[in-house]
Amino acid sequence: MQTPKSELRLLEPHVLSARLKKLCDDGKIDGAVDMLKNAPLDAQNTPVWNTLIWETLKAKRYQLAYQLFVDMKRRGFSPTTRTFQTLFNGLSRIEHWPTHPKQLTNARSLYEAFQRHLASLKRHDPQHPDLSVDPLAPYIRILGSAGHYQEIFDVYYAMDQEGLLTPNQYIFTAMFQAIAAAKNDTTEGSVKVAADARMLWSQMMKASSKSKSFTPDSHLVSAALGALAGGNAPDHDFAFRLVAQYFGLEVDRPVSRPGMFPLQPESLAVILRLCNQSQNYALATQFIQQVKRRPADTGGVSILDRAHMEEGLRADLMIREPGLGYHAIETLEWMLRQEITGANGPKIRPASSTYNLVMQACWRSGDWDSAKRAFDLMTGYHSHDFMDGSVASSPRFDKRGPGRNLPPNAEFISSMLRAALATMNRANVRQVVRIVDFLGFDNVLGFGMERKETSKIVKDRAFFGTKLASAVVDAVDTLLEEGGKFARPHEAHRWKALAKVAKAQLAGSDSTPTTSIKASRHREFEKSHSKYAN
Repeated sequence: MQTPKSELRLLEPHVLSARLKKLCDDGKIDGAVDMLKNAPLDAQNTPVWNTLIWETLKAKRYQLAYQLFVDMKRRGFSPTTRTFQTLFNGLSRIEHWPTHPKQLTNARSLYEAFQRHLASLKRHDPQHPDLSVDPLAPYIRILGSAGHYQEIFDVYYAMDQEGLLTPNQYIFTAMFQAIAAAKNDTTEGSVKVAADARMLWSQMMKASSKSKSFTPDSHLVSAALGALAGGNAPDHDFAFRLVAQYFGLEVDRPVSRPGMFPLQPESLAVILRLCNQSQNYALATQFIQQVKRRPADTGGVSILDRAHMEEGLRADLMIREPGLGYHAIETLEWMLRQEITGANGPKIRPASSTYNLVMQACWRSGDWDSAKRAFDLMTGYHSHDFMDGSVASSPRFDKRGPGRNLPPNAEFISSMLRAALATMNRANVRQVVRIVDFLGFDNVLGFGMERKETSKIVKDRAFFGTKLASAVVDAVDTLLEEGGKFARPHEAHRWKALAKVAKAQLAGSDSTPTTSIKASRHREFEKSHSKYAN
């Protein structure tokens, strides 16, 4: 039913914007476009068009958004600085630019149009309130994500050196982010990028001192640290001086001091990645300990989350000091306690990725006791119920709160198998093989396959599926040595069947392992964990 013309003439722009947004929220993008194009001209204005452009960008209708921009100008509505900000922000959400070459062309056209827009404003009023370089920040991020490194600096050097259109903190932050995202195939390229970051930092400090219009903030400093991480030793030394100056975390000191900014979770994540990327692994653990001792108002223990602790575990794995597995379990148990007793809450709760790192530490250190503890904490099962002399027909299962019991995946179990083999104790190998047999090879391999996943996750599963199959074959071979004297007859048959499934996986005879899962057992396994998994 069409709206009477008398009512359309009374339609106000803010009412039209609300209607357009409602249609878009309902998934009716094309209907919203038709409504706008058929609305009376006195109900349309640039902000209304901006609203619909943003909604189409949110829906990843990038070409439609650009067409709306063109159509808006054809109908006599001039784009504002906000229009360009909206378009660049929306296009900067594109993650894989090789599949969007047309949108990169559109972005460049918008950049040229924005330059003309600024020039026009300056001619009419050098102090016009719409004069702003802010839309260039997302455009710089676009160029960085698309891998057009030189164009980033072309845009930067084309900016004014004084006045309202000089680079500000948003531009410099985007520049550092784009430098950090630059793809470099050689070490020399990475060093050059870090050198560019140091040069840009110097120019940023001069610009800040000269104009007094902005000062570095924590986001800008964190972006600079990310850009410096890929450099050489002088770049890293410079980065750690910035860490000490702005965030108060100091090298080779047991305690930190207040920095210029309170330490935020995002900044700490960048600092810990800097430690690992620069191979200063001991600093990652040192900084985490400093944070635990800091007062809350400067960024203390409550800012720590799972990602921070995993960076610490990765650093420990690279150092491989004695007691690696035991230390990893200490970290894991501290995280579990901190979730309940601290102010961190669920953000520090261990995930599958955390347990994978812990089990890898147990494997690398040959620490079977810690490996068993990690299994118990992750799954809710009791590894004791799979030991020689204590094998239970129905292993105990501790029901915990939501998200605290996780089904073990291929990476975790393959590391657990290797941890048992590293001890050269067949009793430990028997224990873990019983665990795998109980869980089901295909269940472990296929966990999460029904969920929507990225191509990287699928590739990782294939990689660790091979690792799991290889570890199972090695473990069973160890137990069946010398005619199976190290296996009980009733178990030997089951273990041979387990090894057969693993060998089939290695041979690639079953590219979709979930097809061989016994349906009832798989459903039971998933059901028992769904209530307690994330």
